[in-house]
Amino acid sequence: MSVFAYLSETIREAEKPLLEAGIPLMARAARALANSAAAMLKADHGQVTGTRVSVLAGPGNNAGDALFAAATLGRRGAAVTVITLFDRTHADGLAAARSSGAQVIAFTSAEADAARADALRELSRADLVLDGVLGTGGRRGLPDHISSLIADWAPHRTGRLIAVDVPSDLDPNHTGAEKRLHADHTVTFGGLKTELIDPRVDEFTGTADVIDIGLGLDPRLAAAELLDRDDLVAGFPRPDETGHKYSRGVTGVLAGSEDYPGAGVLTTTSAVNTGAGMVRYLGSPLVAEYVLGLHPEVVNASGRIDSVVLGPGDPEPEFVQGVAEALAGNRTPVVVDAGGLDMIARAESMAGTWLADRPLIITPHAAELARLLSRLLGEIITAGRIGANPMRWAQRAAELTGAIVLLKGHHTVIAAPDGHVVLPTPGPGTLATAGSGDVLAGILGTLAAITAAHGRYDSEDRTRPPREWARLAGLGVLLHNEAGRRAVTASGLADALAEVVGELIHGTD
Repeated sequence: MSVFAYLSETIREAEKPLLEAGIPLMARAARALANSAAAMLKADHGQVTGTRVSVLAGPGNNAGDALFAAATLGRRGAAVTVITLFDRTHADGLAAARSSGAQVIAFTSAEADAARADALRELSRADLVLDGVLGTGGRRGLPDHISSLIADWAPHRTGRLIAVDVPSDLDPNHTGAEKRLHADHTVTFGGLKTELIDPRVDEFTGTADVIDIGLGLDPRLAAAELLDRDDLVAGFPRPDETGHKYSRGVTGVLAGSEDYPGAGVLTTTSAVNTGAGMVRYLGSPLVAEYVLGLHPEVVNASGRIDSVVLGPGDPEPEFVQGVAEALAGNRTPVVVDAGGLDMIARAESMAGTWLADRPLIITPHAAELARLLSRLLGEIITAGRIGANPMRWAQRAAELTGAIVLLKGHHTVIAAPDGHVVLPTPGPGTLATAGSGDVLAGILGTLAAITAAHGRYDSEDRTRPPREWARLAGLGVLLHNEAGRRAVTASGLADALAEVVGELIHGTD
């Protein structure tokens, strides 16, 4: 289910009143860390007694968590070595570790050759290492004596490593991965930190375990939300028993052209199979013939629509103009994909266009977003720059356009204009195929239509904040992922949607 991620500043602010009230947050964190470490040692070695544990101790509270946890492991029979890396560390934590029998090595400068050799020996034979060097408030970049120790230890490392709260020096833009700590597991406290969700730091964080230490964080303060398959099962909009086709939503599809008719077929098929109450095809008569030949339930006539999917297959300008005129003056949601994105790029500003003042979801891949941003910013933005920091660029595009930006890729990033990010779990590699994006556009259009139709019949639900639209887009990505696990082509993907949606609606596992 949903996991919310928070800025470190938000978590620190939540900690303040509890610390002032004397709540032992460090004791709670250290106890949970010791339990996680003991579980890892038991999984690898069958017991804690007789194992070797090393602590890389920095100057702050992360070191305190690690040292108190190591003291617990020492009392349970582990041989603990503490390697202090700065002139100071957490005094009470160090005293607790010493009292449990821990050996202490002070390696605080590059000149301490004997201490360096001792530290390297202990790290190399450790079954488990606790990274308590630097936390979220630590400076970027490790001192040379630490980074060189890590580099020399890496080829001889045999045990596992747990990062305390966050891995030290967790900077996604920092080069030199061989001089950085690669965690197998991160134990973080209070709430998931946004530093841990950036796809670029996966190799340093390992799996993350969020420990509740009683902060009571408000999800409305979250900077990001992570979605998984359970969210799709819980959140997929199912038909109401007393509903009708209009309350289920009418999806308008303007996709495909005489040059690219297949895009119209794929987008319409996915809209039908996602469970729209009705699908209207709004484009080329030639494409309409293909669509109706496969889906006689599709309506090829004007009328009510609750959302529009625009762009796949470069629909002809006259049909785009017709949709623009039909949508003028209302707030019908629009999903813009592929060729439709150039229309946004050509607009000097979103204000004043027919796309403004409505829920808008755009679905570029990195190259398409690069073209869009280059036009909007007046500078060259490359796909490589987008790929190097997808979250930042998705957020920037959302801020500039006022749209929900769904940046497609293995790690799909969805950003709202206020900077909030939704991260669905990645889908299978089979989704990387021509036409897959057309299928996703049809899914998103139908989910938007269902949502908008619901607002028509519920007077208290006529508007939704952008974060809810971003979450809805995340559910669409998860649905796309599920269909992708049953198909290897885009047409097979669109057909598989009917099976997946049927299971979601009827409750089949």
